[in-house]
Amino acid sequence: MKFTWRKCVVLLSILTLLLGGCSQNRNVSAEEIIHNAIESEKDVTTYQGESVMKLYEGDEVIEHAILQEYVAGEKRKVVTEDQLRNEVVEVFNDGMKMLMYDQGSGQAHEMDMTELGALGGLSPKEQLKSMLESMKDSHSYEVVGEEKLLDFDTYHIKLKANHADDLLGDMDLWVEKKTWFVVKYVSVTGDNRIELEYTELDFSPNFSEGVFTIDIPEDVEIANLEDDFLPDTVTVEEAEEALGQPILLFPEEDVYLSGVQMYDFSEELNRYEVELTYNSKDDIPVLYVSVFPSPEDMEITEGEMNIRGNIAEYDAFINGIFWDEGGLRYSLLIMNPDIDPDEIVQLTEKMKFSSEK
Repeated sequence: MKFTWRKCVVLLSILTLLLGGCSQNRNVSAEEIIHNAIESEKDVTTYQGESVMKLYEGDEVIEHAILQEYVAGEKRKVVTEDQLRNEVVEVFNDGMKMLMYDQGSGQAHEMDMTELGALGGLSPKEQLKSMLESMKDSHSYEVVGEEKLLDFDTYHIKLKANHADDLLGDMDLWVEKKTWFVVKYVSVTGDNRIELEYTELDFSPNFSEGVFTIDIPEDVEIANLEDDFLPDTVTVEEAEEALGQPILLFPEEDVYLSGVQMYDFSEELNRYEVELTYNSKDDIPVLYVSVFPSPEDMEITEGEMNIRGNIAEYDAFINGIFWDEGGLRYSLLIMNPDIDPDEIVQLTEKMKFSSEK
């Protein structure tokens, strides 16, 4: 899972760019702070920083990395040093193309960022607004104090999940008062905890020459990121062959199978994962179902539902249903919010194995 984990680390580091704004009012609520951050015209567009990221499972540190960030407008470079594996990954994005080099494996990848359209063009403030709007119904906000970090005056803001089983869990943000930059971030979900804290931060850096480049050896081939990591479009028969057995399918009279894609995780997880897309008769996505071998260490033993005689879990946050059957894990996401999950439970009773179709 080396590459997958590094992508998560890069995303975490980019999260620290999300808060930008200005306010000098010390006696304000969390809602006012967030409102000021969104409405202010000021953004952090240039900085150099170093942060420490740790991922805990219980009391055990399972991931530990040091991130070095260099940001000047659209040019952004992140160097991730894995402290447990003694490996380094470099990522550079100039707004047009992203380049990634894994020094440990000697692999390099690139990705055309212009194809992301509006998503790739979101400003940090727009990303922040989108993130907070997505959490406004699931979390409550509270300013729990004012603290000094790295000689910066910060607000300590707590985001408390309204439900214990919320996918995002509880969060704590330490936000620098003048720039609204997140100097420290802690997220707790169940037994897992993510901590990211800056140990160095400079908003007026003098970048050294060549800092916004990546030195890739001439004999290393730069592969297309999408070619290597996006799923392949396959047939149901090819999916069966990869999984080594038939898979459950919904009847065509209710929803129709509009696409079958397959991820090759044979190197990272020793498995293939099949994703089925079901559309309505109006050609609107209704369901996504991913199918892969049931994880031996993640058995479903408790749940709110019963699917085809099997214990099933329901996650209200993502509107998803999960169950094991015949040695396979089925993860079903309901894309239409107007569909009652009970309707889908009833529909699963009509499912048949692909070998019976």
